Amino acid sequence: MRRAVLFDVVGTLFDVAPLQRRLRGSGFDAWFERLLHTATSLTLARRFEPFADIAASTLKTTIARNGLSTDPGEVLALLQELPADDEALAAVELLDSSGVLVGALTNSGEKQTQNLLEAAGLADRIVDVVSVEEVELYKPHPAVYRHAAERLGVEARAITLIATHAWDVLGAKEAGLDAIWIDRVEREWPFPKGKPRRVAHGLLEAAELALAKR
Repeated sequence: MRRAVLFDVVGTLFDVAPLQRRLRGSGFDAWFERLLHTATSLTLARRFEPFADIAASTLKTTIARNGLSTDPGEVLALLQELPADDEALAAVELLDSSGVLVGALTNSGEKQTQNLLEAAGLADRIVDVVSVEEVELYKPHPAVYRHAAERLGVEARAITLIATHAWDVLGAKEAGLDAIWIDRVEREWPFPKGKPRRVAHGLLEAAELALAKR
């Protein structure tokens, strides 16, 4: 059976440190949490707005509520130029060279994600970029992950999602995918139940764990 690995993009394959520095840590956390809350609210209300639009609107709210003297245009520009995680290339190359189908599953737009992958030298090894824009639902709605499996042409149970976000892991498992949680950001599993058996501290370890299951 052909196996596949899907990587989350922002915060997993790509490092958000430039955004954290620009928004001074707590400001970034406030923005990212509001951004995710807004995306989830839209999905629950059966509405959809592009990621770039809600990133801009929630950033303005965050700046206003926290009294930040930050130019939103500069922050949004950084979002388009995130550097790859230090282990991203090694992790993707390890999976690709082992015959695993490697894809990306993102709440962001497909074009933005492709640009990030190309700038990081990862595009040639990522066979497909699946954006939530295609189904107009945000992760962690299970339909997003099922759609990704259909796009890859691989059974859901043969796909492993790798993500630093526990909510992403939760959604993938509800859709029948396997998942590996990278705990470097959240440190402790935030949900009462559902912690995955396999937890990694970085991308390369996560890729090795994904291969070990075969």
